[in-house]
Amino acid sequence: MIADHASNFIDKNKNNLGLQRSVVDSHIAYDLGIRELAIILSSQLNSHLIMGEYSRLIIDLNRDISDPTLISEISDKIIIKGNLELSKKEIRSRVRYYHKYHDLIKKKIADYHIKIIISLHSFNPVFKNKKRNIRYGVLSNSDKRLSNKILDQFKKNNILVGDNEPYKGNLIGDSLYRHALKNRLHHSLIEVRNDMLDSPKKIQKVSALLKKVLLSSIKHL
Repeated sequence: MIADHASNFIDKNKNNLGLQRSVVDSHIAYDLGIRELAIILSSQLNSHLIMGEYSRLIIDLNRDISDPTLISEISDKIIIKGNLELSKKEIRSRVRYYHKYHDLIKKKIADYHIKIIISLHSFNPVFKNKKRNIRYGVLSNSDKRLSNKILDQFKKNNILVGDNEPYKGNLIGDSLYRHALKNRLHHSLIEVRNDMLDSPKKIQKVSALLKKVLLSSIKHL
């Protein structure tokens, strides 16, 4: 199990990238509730867990190394001042975080002969002043073997779920493309609406559902 955007950590010497603390504590900087969910769910499933240690505003671990949004200068209409006109030295420093994360995933797959990768993310309940009604999203690329099983299980439980919503899952070079699709491993990315993760009780409830859904899905592969 991986959680690319689990942390909003920014080194003190970077002065919050020139942002208000409220922005650093928002979805702009990380996936709200995912760290807590990933820890609980991975424990329940007895699975390995690798989580990003830095804010996606420092470097987005779920991007290809050549992606222009790897270090974003703007996010959700907010200019990230601390990411403007970065020196080559600073870029190299941040890229080291990127390689450390992906090298760890690669090593874990090799050392433990991993066959399945689940990536956890969360999304905002409102986008462009419109409420997103789906509670979960299952994102997939060209390999939908596991994603289709997960979608079926959500629907059997009468859960509102999006198929490649609220985002598309076919980003070239993202974490699942890099570690799962290219290695022909079963994989899927699950998005959880973050208002369902804003309390320990809600996180426990989501974790219980995802455990049930994932175990049933994997059983039917």
